[in-house]
Amino acid sequence: MSDLVQIVYVSRSTFTAMPAELGIEPSVARILAQSRINNARRGLVGALYFGDGCFFQCLEGRAEDVDRLYAALLRDPRHSDLQVLVRRPIERTSFATWAMKYVPLDAEMKALLRELGLSSFDPYRFDEATVARVLDLLGRGRDLDPMPAAAERTPATAEATPRSAAARVPWVIPAVIAAVIVAAAVIAAAMGAFA
Repeated sequence: MSDLVQIVYVSRSTFTAMPAELGIEPSVARILAQSRINNARRGLVGALYFGDGCFFQCLEGRAEDVDRLYAALLRDPRHSDLQVLVRRPIERTSFATWAMKYVPLDAEMKALLRELGLSSFDPYRFDEATVARVLDLLGRGRDLDPMPAAAERTPATAEATPRSAAARVPWVIPAVIAAVIVAAAVIAAAMGAFA
């Protein structure tokens, strides 16, 4: 018997949502980046959706680790009204290659909400069947960040596929170009000072 569990919880954000840059609200982007680092270290995986001020999050991993993180989330000032919708034992993880997958499901979620007769994303009204449908959408959807952050292989991420070095550092070329431009500007300014 596996000691892996899956929980799906919802919460309301306590921050004022800002316009989404590159398809993600800035506060959510910061939470997502930190979650990817922390979850990889803790051996947790999962998926996140944010809409209409509400988080819908699936966490998977060892029961002890999932429970510890959820207890910390209860104290996190960025969340309020936390509620677990589903908690169940699992044999293997659904999001094995993602420390935290983020899928902007705008069109798909709107279609599901219309079908359910909901005018906004209110996961507090979801029954178990709707939770399963949202998890399916998250599982099939494409992550906003094309690179999974689950760099460490742990029991929860044992099925993860190793990434190439090139895939882990897609920012190297733009960073080098930016450094060259800055260096050229500094040199040009210094040369102008000596002229």
